[in-house]
Amino acid sequence: MASPKLLILDEACNGLDFFSRESLLNSIHQLSESPGSPNLLYVTHHIEEILPMYTHTILIRRGTVFAKGKTREILSSDTLSDFFETPVHVEWRQDRAWLSMG
Repeated sequence: MASPKLLILDEACNGLDFFSRESLLNSIHQLSESPGSPNLLYVTHHIEEILPMYTHTILIRRGTVFAKGKTREILSSDTLSDFFETPVHVEWRQDRAWLSMG
């Protein structure tokens, strides 16, 4: 248990304020860079929490896979507008996607 091969983080930032969220995300990033770090599976409803180290993304809607692939390709304005069934805009800043109403 002290050295898992897989670490599942399910809504890890839920309920955290902005500063606490960024601190936790920084800690997760540091963990990913340490020797022997586990594979990380990150589950979230907030795309801005998806760090650059997560190379692939799966979008699940209504219990089925809506889209999957490389994170930069999946987290696009077109794909997420289709996913949310409403126009949204994705802006990439510091290798993170930020969502706004389109």
